[in-house]
Amino acid sequence: MAKHSHLPLKRLEGELTRRKPPGFGGNPQRNRGEHGPKLAQEVEAVLEEFKAAPSIEGVDPSLILRIEVAGFVDEGEWAKMGLVVLSEDQNKTLLLFATDKELQQFRKRLASYQGPIPAGQIGPAYAGLIEAIESVGIAKAEDRIGSSLSSLGIEKPSDFKKETDYLLDIELFHPGEHEQANIFVYRLENALKAHGGTIHNTYLGKNLLLCRVEASGEALLAALDLPEVAIVEAPPKPDLSFDDIEDASVEDTPAGAPPAPDAVVIAIIDSGINSGHPLLAYTMKSSFIAMNGWVDADEQGHGTSVASVAAYGDVSGRLQEANFDAPFLMSSARVVDEKGEFPTDVTVPDLMEKAIRHLHEDSGCRIFNISLGDPNLIYDGGKAGSWAGTLDELASELDVLIIVSTGNQKGLAGLGEDILKHYPGYLLEPSSRLLDPSTAANVLTVGSLAHTNGIVEEDADYVGVLPVCEADEPSPFTRSGPGIRGMIKPDLVDYGGTSVWDGPTMKLVGGGTKKSAGIWTFHHKPVDRLFCARSGTSFAAPIVAHKAAILLEQFPDAPANFLRAMLALSARVPAAAESILCALSPRAPLDVCGNGVANIDEAIASDDNRVAFFTNDEIGLDRFAVYEVPIPKLFQTTKGSREISVALAFDPPVRRTRADYLGVTMGWRLIRGASEQDVFDKFRVWEKAEGDPPPFPKRNECKTFPGSQIREKGTLQRGSFTAKTDMSTYGDRYFLAVWCRRRWAPKEVKTQRFSVAVELRHSADIELYQAITVPVPLKVTL
Repeated sequence: MAKHSHLPLKRLEGELTRRKPPGFGGNPQRNRGEHGPKLAQEVEAVLEEFKAAPSIEGVDPSLILRIEVAGFVDEGEWAKMGLVVLSEDQNKTLLLFATDKELQQFRKRLASYQGPIPAGQIGPAYAGLIEAIESVGIAKAEDRIGSSLSSLGIEKPSDFKKETDYLLDIELFHPGEHEQANIFVYRLENALKAHGGTIHNTYLGKNLLLCRVEASGEALLAALDLPEVAIVEAPPKPDLSFDDIEDASVEDTPAGAPPAPDAVVIAIIDSGINSGHPLLAYTMKSSFIAMNGWVDADEQGHGTSVASVAAYGDVSGRLQEANFDAPFLMSSARVVDEKGEFPTDVTVPDLMEKAIRHLHEDSGCRIFNISLGDPNLIYDGGKAGSWAGTLDELASELDVLIIVSTGNQKGLAGLGEDILKHYPGYLLEPSSRLLDPSTAANVLTVGSLAHTNGIVEEDADYVGVLPVCEADEPSPFTRSGPGIRGMIKPDLVDYGGTSVWDGPTMKLVGGGTKKSAGIWTFHHKPVDRLFCARSGTSFAAPIVAHKAAILLEQFPDAPANFLRAMLALSARVPAAAESILCALSPRAPLDVCGNGVANIDEAIASDDNRVAFFTNDEIGLDRFAVYEVPIPKLFQTTKGSREISVALAFDPPVRRTRADYLGVTMGWRLIRGASEQDVFDKFRVWEKAEGDPPPFPKRNECKTFPGSQIREKGTLQRGSFTAKTDMSTYGDRYFLAVWCRRRWAPKEVKTQRFSVAVELRHSADIELYQAITVPVPLKVTL
């Protein structure tokens, strides 16, 4: 079938402004005579407790309030009282840093609320603010225990053993100003020092203040009492596995042609790459070593295997063709030691930022693969991890595509042979949720499918060698969503191998032990062997990196949002995976497979009967834009299945201390059977402060899957509308309305960049592309 260039998506003239939300909203009814005095007493109790707190080395403690709210309070209203929002959780509990340690403006408003009703007003002064507040207090030590500490047997402060030394990450509230942040660190440092503790490393990011500390339980108990401490977590640990198959070397495999000097560069952030491998040596662009004293080599083997898949895609196919011409350059960032551990004296966010910035600035890397995750930090539906938050900020700031594996499940061996009856149900259990940092919103998160059932002919001789799953079904070790805010995660899946139940040994085995269960990769010790088999989400992610590089090669100036949107637009969940997961729940395919497997051929070009439109655009916050989608008669009336798919990608500011992680949200609606004027008029009259975009009659709004309520929770939103009957009553122009809403984004953020793509696909062999691009000649009557 002929290949054609994608077409531009036309934006119609006109921009629509949405009314901004008020300062307050949704407050419960209050008894002023009871509520005002109650809050006033709580504020006075807070001030008494604060004044009793000791100074540390002459530096007074910070006053950080813990305020529970029942309604909406705009951030600007807190600022008027000298209160800076540090954190907000899903239960509407805020932590606020007081620049005024007497809380004069706050107390003044409380007094006015309790005083006479001002002339000309219906209610008391500041009722919107005061009645939105449930309670005022100060955070306690138990509020600062992170979920990852459970891996150390710590659920509450008293679980720390005073004489035991711990290596932990302590996150401090980020006050917004570096000078104040340094004061926070100074107080922590001296609190620890008084008990023999120390700070090894401090990471001060845009919104993250994190310290790697080594201290006794006694010192940590003192730190937990500091108001500046947000949360204490166990340091991330890489989820690397290094099992290997027996000799799988291939003799005399010829090296191929090297990449062009200006080829796309893929960065691998991992255990390093063995640049001495004969099939990788000519692809290497640069390397970054995170710590002094580490060698520029892959001592574990994980990074070399990941790099081989990113460089060549299907290594097995290349081997069969004896073709190792390299299309892309590779850069390496070694971030783990010879034992596969992160360094103890550097925080992981600091490590990641240095590696990504260096490879981006030094080598022009725009695609980064991170096949690492923290097995101690399984997402529990709360806030994003610090690692994920750092990746999201870097992806947006640098306009780079970061690809992260979901992480693997380590406890499957405990199921024994019961895995055969519990698969795939256990994939939806809380223990199977995503690992940090795969919850990141602005990255591509990748899960794994099985490329085969892992069984070969010789297994027939052994009773009890059984597949856990079949080809195109989820790999037994993959992890599932949803992600932050309930967003669809993973974004994509690809083929990372499988696992097999080996009855004779009573073990669950993957590609590292049984090569038929794994996908082919490069071995890091080429003198011993060139190739090895691997199983894991770690090896599905670099396949997506390889596809992204092909797409970037075709569109060299494309933003990262375009790469995400086009890969998602081309993706499909295999029928086998869809069938086995739908039996569990309608949403299960989304939570395990996301948008599916990207088809790179469809991502880079249109076909005769499949046409894609796209635009890379920018929109003002709290505004709307409308795009025209041409629907030719041939598409409307030809018998067969018709599909219209839309993919939107944007990279908003994020803040992990907020209940709403995204500072900006976006969404879209596909409208049919309406005029351009109808669409604009409908949006112009929308005046609701919150809620969904304006509803259209059911006949006019294309019903898509997934629906808007699920889709719009994330930053990569793909949905499809399917029709099997004549569509001619709806006209030859559909409209795509895209909206953008400010949540808490800073005032300096005026616009949001995004990419949106639309695909028309028909099951019949029709000349759809020609019908759209070639004007219909007018009939001339003589």
